[in-house]
Amino acid sequence: MTDTAADTTADTTANTTAGTVVTEAVTPPPEESPARRDRWRRFVNGNRLARGVELLAVLPAIATVIEVAAGQRLQYTDYWYVLLRVTGADGSLHLPGMRILQNEHPLMLPSVLYWLDARLAGGDNRVLGYLVVVIAAMTVVLLRAMLPKTLPVLLRAGIVVAASALVFSPHGIHNFVRAMSGSAWLTANLLVIGALLLAYHRKWWLAWFVGLLACMSYGTAFAVWPAFALMATIGREKWWRRLLPLGVGLLVVLVWLGLKPAVDPGGQPANDLASLMYTLFAVIGHLWTADVAGIAVFAGVVVLALYAWLATTGEARDSGLRFWWALGCHAFVASGMIAAARIDFGSDFGLSSRYTSLSVLMAVPAIVLTAVVVHRRFGERATKFGILVVALGLVGFTLGSPTAATIRSQNAEHELQAIALRAGIGNAYGAVLPPAEALVPRLETMGHYPFSDDFTLGCGGPELGSVLDNARMVPLPPAGARNPRSAVGSVDDVEQKNDAAIVRGWATGVHDPVRCAVVVDTTGKITGGGLTHLSRPDVTGRLSGISADVGFAVIAPSNQADRVVVILASGEMRWLAAQAPKPAT
Repeated sequence: MTDTAADTTADTTANTTAGTVVTEAVTPPPEESPARRDRWRRFVNGNRLARGVELLAVLPAIATVIEVAAGQRLQYTDYWYVLLRVTGADGSLHLPGMRILQNEHPLMLPSVLYWLDARLAGGDNRVLGYLVVVIAAMTVVLLRAMLPKTLPVLLRAGIVVAASALVFSPHGIHNFVRAMSGSAWLTANLLVIGALLLAYHRKWWLAWFVGLLACMSYGTAFAVWPAFALMATIGREKWWRRLLPLGVGLLVVLVWLGLKPAVDPGGQPANDLASLMYTLFAVIGHLWTADVAGIAVFAGVVVLALYAWLATTGEARDSGLRFWWALGCHAFVASGMIAAARIDFGSDFGLSSRYTSLSVLMAVPAIVLTAVVVHRRFGERATKFGILVVALGLVGFTLGSPTAATIRSQNAEHELQAIALRAGIGNAYGAVLPPAEALVPRLETMGHYPFSDDFTLGCGGPELGSVLDNARMVPLPPAGARNPRSAVGSVDDVEQKNDAAIVRGWATGVHDPVRCAVVVDTTGKITGGGLTHLSRPDVTGRLSGISADVGFAVIAPSNQADRVVVILASGEMRWLAAQAPKPAT
């Protein structure tokens, strides 16, 4: 058999039955023409494809808006304490109250946001959450504006998509659905980025002013001052511009120390170096694990090692990249502040959802600096690096799913606090809410939820104080068969909370859906209410033919909780004794 020409190959098959050999020539595909390669190159490097890819950055923001919309209307712990300090008895803004720290943090600018939300939106947590989404979106826009213009447009688009996926990662969903937190954290981050952007353009005095505003938003912004100094050093600014930020930062810390009250540690004191490093690395690497602190620590070390490697490369040390080095410096120092302040709160505390933004501010500069190095070493081929960048964004976003599930679970019964406040038992929740004697009159004066006209128990008529006819109520029996045909249910637990009781259980009307659940006293007066359509997989695992959301949780004064009344869609009323089941003997 002979060799074929260079542009053909031989495919030889043996016909065993005929004993002959058949040689079939296969022609390879034609080479791509130069004109076609040029068209493809223009398409890849053109603005049209890049803009299309950048549109993907909107998707994480939309997902977060949906999460906020499905969240709770009632505000969360810190909001109430701040609101009491910054409002007068008539609901007006009380400026002196803004200087008091909350959990060691200055919340001056967030206090104004809280007050505006209370005055203009009835204190709706969701409205404040939408504002936090806007703040996060502005953060992505500013980061986009600082991307090096020397990078290929498609690679820049990939970085924008990754930055959006990380900024809106479910890892940090706490800052959106508990908007009082995000109003502080993400506002401070936005102001820090804006301040560093101004410093990059050598508008130093304005940059330092914005830096002070950031420090008035949250304590982690104190880390912007060494970041200013680093930027000035890389940019070879005059010595006073390098040293002045450090002096201002020291002054800020001294003022903070003068305002800072004594704070007890969160748990057993842990002042050893290993615990400090463990928490630090966990905060930095938080994005890159679902819920395992050890993996977060490993990821945090990898991120810092990447920064160390970048610092050894001439391409990454270009003074034009000083914004990204300064932002990474800020995030690192802020992470160290968190580690030092929260070292006593447990080894896994670095995975707290509200710390996610610092992990993001460590990751994004590292991605940008690496992209610059790859581009300068590989030229146009670096465009393919954008695929890896987007993949990193997807990983950081997707790994946040367990955190989001945990936050949703923690928030599931949050609305019971609104009913407790409205029912006059706000003190049932202890320190979670300020003393009701101080909080309730202020909320009533301001028309703040839950003391607004749109508060409801969801029954389509009866509300707190209404009287139901006990004679029309039918006892709700427990399930007697695996496949119930009529309404059934039971009370599973009664939790005493100071002068209140939370009654939990499940109920189903089978073909007549549950509308709401309330608590009545012996006269039929509604003294409490709560939530229905809670997930109860343990019940649906035992019974068939019923929906999964059969759970309920209601709250009422302990001495006025006689019956839990389940009102069905048809208007029928079924009742259960508000008593814990007797333990099995």
